[in-house]
Amino acid sequence: MSDGVSGVGSAPFNVGSNIHEQTRARERIENHLVEQRVEKEHRANHSHLEALVKQRLDLQESYDRFGRKTNADRPQGTKLNIEV
Repeated sequence: MSDGVSGVGSAPFNVGSNIHEQTRARERIENHLVEQRVEKEHRANHSHLEALVKQRLDLQESYDRFGRKTNADRPQGTKLNIEV
């Protein structure tokens, strides 16, 4: 009979499944999504920090310790020529 209720299995969110299984499955999914969000934010923060460090190093090359601009040659290969 296919009344939609008789199919009792261990799959989460099945009509006849145990409410505790559903709760545990939902919590696992929520925890996984939180972990993914934290990892994504961590990667974004790390990339931003690397960009700030590079920017600081670029500024240190252009200015001396008194804040005066120097005419020091920049190392070769710092400019990119990207063609699309």
